[in-house]
Amino acid sequence: MARPEKYTEDDYLSWIESQVASGRSVKDISASELQKALGGKYSRCQDVLTLAQDKFAELKSDSAPSMPVWFRDFASQFAEQAKQAAESQWLKIGNGINESIEDATAVFGDRKTEYESQLAEQLGHIRSLESTGDKQLAQIDEQQRQLSEAISELSELKSNNASLKSEVASWKHQKADLADQLSTVRGDYKSADSALVAARSERDILKGKVEAYESTKR
Repeated sequence: MARPEKYTEDDYLSWIESQVASGRSVKDISASELQKALGGKYSRCQDVLTLAQDKFAELKSDSAPSMPVWFRDFASQFAEQAKQAAESQWLKIGNGINESIEDATAVFGDRKTEYESQLAEQLGHIRSLESTGDKQLAQIDEQQRQLSEAISELSELKSNNASLKSEVASWKHQKADLADQLSTVRGDYKSADSALVAARSERDILKGKVEAYESTKR
C-alpha cells in the first residue's frame, strides 16, 4: 500500500509562488529543485509544477501588452499631431510584434508538445519505478515483520531451552541422590543378609543341640 504524501498541492504551489515573487520565472524552476526543497515523489513535483506553469501562463495571457516606456518618451518629443501620427504607427508595430509573437508561440507550441510528450514518457517511467519502490518497501516491511516474529520465536525457544537445561540438571541431581540411596540400601541389604545367614547358622546349631538333648532322654 502506497504511503501518504507529506505535503499538499497548496504547499508546493505556495513555494513556487514565493520563488516567482522573488523575481524568478516559473519556467526556471525544475521538478528536482521542488523535490529537494519540500520532498515527496518526483512525479508529484512534476505534476504540480506543470499545473503552476499552466496557471501562470493563463495569468500572463489575460494581461494585454502595454505601450513600452521608450515609445512614450519618443512620442512626447513631438507635437500633438506628430504624437498622434507616431502613435498611429503603433498599430503596425504592434501587428509586427504580434506576428513575431505568434510565430514564436507556434514554434514554442511545437517544442512544448514535443517536450510534454517526452516528459509524459519519462514520468511514466518514473511512476513505474516509484510503484516498484513502493512494492519493494512493502516487501521489506513484511520481511522485517517476519524477522521480528522469528527473533521472538527464537527468544522463546532459548528461554524454553534454558528451562529444559535446568530441569535436566535437576533430574541429574535427583538421579545422583537416588544412586546414593540405592547404594545405601544395597549395603543395608547385604548386612541384613549376612545377619540372616548367621542367624540361620545359629538356629541350626541350637536345633542340633535340642535334638541331641532329646535323644539322650529316650
